[in-house]
Amino acid sequence: MQIDQLFEFVYILIDKKQSTASEMAKRFGVSTRTIYRWIDALSVSGIPVYSLKGRGGGIAISKTYALDKRILSEEERLAIVSSVKALNSLAGNPAGTVNANIKAAEKISALVASDTDWLEVDFSPWSPEGSEIQMLFGTLRDCILKKRQVSFDYYSADGNIEHRFVHPWKLIYKGQAWYLQGWCTIRQAERFFKLSRMRNVSMTGRSATITKQAVLGTNSSSNKNNDYQPSLLSIKAKVYNTKISYLLDTFICSEVKQNKDGSITACFKAPDEDWLLDLLLGFGPDLQIISPKHLRNKLISLAENIIKEYK
Repeated sequence: MQIDQLFEFVYILIDKKQSTASEMAKRFGVSTRTIYRWIDALSVSGIPVYSLKGRGGGIAISKTYALDKRILSEEERLAIVSSVKALNSLAGNPAGTVNANIKAAEKISALVASDTDWLEVDFSPWSPEGSEIQMLFGTLRDCILKKRQVSFDYYSADGNIEHRFVHPWKLIYKGQAWYLQGWCTIRQAERFFKLSRMRNVSMTGRSATITKQAVLGTNSSSNKNNDYQPSLLSIKAKVYNTKISYLLDTFICSEVKQNKDGSITACFKAPDEDWLLDLLLGFGPDLQIISPKHLRNKLISLAENIIKEYK
């Protein structure tokens, strides 16, 4: 007899109010005799589960019974509710259906004494295309949970468009963007795909058989956190007041120092990737890289090339 099975057994009765021994036996893959043994064990433990004979009978639990709140601490229940609510904006449920995340949060909220409305996280974009992000997230989630390969057209950093087939492993939110981690059948390697660059995404009928554990190894301690970890640059920059708010919105600054000329010196870390140059260049003359020198030189070279194009 598994504790988690008994817990699920009790929760089903609380939710449905009544069931039959045959329905429960089929659900748990056991005999009806085992179900009746569970009822006896629960009754001895003080949980008011009982059987009703005759037509319309079955197994029931007292209407006034509720799960003991001590199963989870107050902090644990709040953590669960907050986590579920955080994903509501990307639930990806079809139109007209009830969001399963919302239902789950409501059920757990009933066991929480504290205010559960203190947090709201919305990962969807401000643009009207937010529903497309929900559909994409929902499709990828289903591919992962149902262990099916996913196919899509992908716009790579070099500007090429390629059709990919991927064994999906995980959805990752990193650096203000969503990524799909999985095994790419084209590259025959682990890859990360930015969701914003994916088009024509669909679940295939092929099983996703290549798992993360099989590729990275289950016993390697070096692979425990083998998620997307680009190399970081330690950057020191001089920025003027008109753009300091944008810098703070974009990067976590470890140091912000006010200068006598009205400018601000800020220190922060950023991924050493091509898109960083475009982002920094967007600050225009209001931001000047002090170090590292190679990043400063790259920006100067990029700015000179832009001037040549306009000439």
